[in-house]
Amino acid sequence: MNPNKLILRLLVSLTVLLACGIHLMGKRPNVLMLTADDLGWDSLGCMGNPLPGLTPNLDRLAGEGLLIKRAYVSTPICGPSRQTLYTGLHPQSSGFLGHGVQPPAWWRAEGRTTQRRSITTLLLDAGYLTGMIGKHGSEWCRFSLPAHGQNHQTGMGRDPARFLAFARTFLERAKSEDKPFFLAANAHDPHRHWARHHDETQAWIAAMMGDEPWTAFPNGKPYPDPLSQFRPADCPVPPAYPDHPVVRKTLATYYDSVHRMDQVIGSLLRALRESGMEKNPLVLFLSDHGLAWDLSKWSLYPSGVRTPLILRWPASLKPGQVNEDSVVSTVDLAPTLAELCGLDPMTGTDGLSFACLLRGEQRAWPRTEAFSCFNYMNNHPEIDQRNPDFDPELAQRFDQYRPSRALNGGRFSYLWNGWADGNLTLPRTMLGEFHWILGQGELEDSELRTFIEKRTVEELYDMRNDPACRNNLAGETEFRKTLSGFRYRMLQLMERTGDHELKNFRKFLTGKE
Repeated sequence: MNPNKLILRLLVSLTVLLACGIHLMGKRPNVLMLTADDLGWDSLGCMGNPLPGLTPNLDRLAGEGLLIKRAYVSTPICGPSRQTLYTGLHPQSSGFLGHGVQPPAWWRAEGRTTQRRSITTLLLDAGYLTGMIGKHGSEWCRFSLPAHGQNHQTGMGRDPARFLAFARTFLERAKSEDKPFFLAANAHDPHRHWARHHDETQAWIAAMMGDEPWTAFPNGKPYPDPLSQFRPADCPVPPAYPDHPVVRKTLATYYDSVHRMDQVIGSLLRALRESGMEKNPLVLFLSDHGLAWDLSKWSLYPSGVRTPLILRWPASLKPGQVNEDSVVSTVDLAPTLAELCGLDPMTGTDGLSFACLLRGEQRAWPRTEAFSCFNYMNNHPEIDQRNPDFDPELAQRFDQYRPSRALNGGRFSYLWNGWADGNLTLPRTMLGEFHWILGQGELEDSELRTFIEKRTVEELYDMRNDPACRNNLAGETEFRKTLSGFRYRMLQLMERTGDHELKNFRKFLTGKE
């Protein structure tokens, strides 16, 4: 080939590559990450909930993108769960084991350290405008402007109008500064106390609002009631709970809170639509863990750690996709966002980028099980002092430490409760309303109450045939090989993550040999 033509061809190729690079740089996706608080995985219409009119905005969002049905959170307690979203680290890796001051002193005393790094900070350093409204995700996160998460700023995270106003202001700033954006928007619904529930008292509201001034709605609350008011008879009961009028009556207040959460999501999507930037943003939605009842929140059954995961990205995702089989963990979110936003790969995380699933390459995705754990439910001293249900010394005490570990896959759920010895019970602060309901009247069930209080050291459930997790197969000869496989894979994961319960799990396995 003529040397001049070769040089010309190389120059043309280089120009094209540079142009593509500039084009890609200009197309870095905006990101809107939406989370719900204490939402059961099966509480959306798109996830199969039959209650009419429950979640129209989220159902529409799912229909416009990709719905991943088998996603799992790393832990069923909100603070550590949200830490995982932003860092890609399991609690034993980050040291964020519970609420309050984290990592705890005993975790640090064993010489453990971790990288204080989050996806929001990486995006901020890469030129993104980053912001947060509602419940804060991680103290490792840095934002372009102060986090907007106080109860008086968001109506306790339950006022759609306040979310709309903040999102409008934030998006206008992104446009005026000509920056890509990352906005984490976190509805507090359907966290207890649920809408119109008898525990939703003025005393509770006053304790949550603190000393900041606030204006009451006509209902006397700092947030509106939901537009819905579902009839108990119409409310579906999740598999973990008995189908009983008392259960349905209480769940009706939960579903009303789910609907108000959907209203908050609708207001955020409205702000995005009005901004004129609706085509480029990647919109994600998930819950931090299951609904706030015994056997869900604070437990490692799928009812506690499974979540819907919705992704809408008009520039890159075809609408109407449903992934029924791929297992995703929330430790995978930060590495995935790093890849999609053109950042260097996040190293040292417990997660993997699942960008291949967005390309329809399910076979390239290696994860078949998701790890989840529970350590303890600690709290902030100032909140403990205001809440009559909490021991005022709760934040300083560790007698509530209840280490549990789980692997959830497509069919089976495996749990190891390192604290369960047949005598020790869960602390009072982790025994919720459902446990209380079981102790009285028509629903009295001492066997189920005892199971909730004490658990058993090892559990294996066939989720295909036993979604309520009632028939423990761990002692069944037929499932001995399945159980052995779960034990081996759990040991591998705990070794890989330097789990502080590794010694105890090894001791447990030695006793089983």
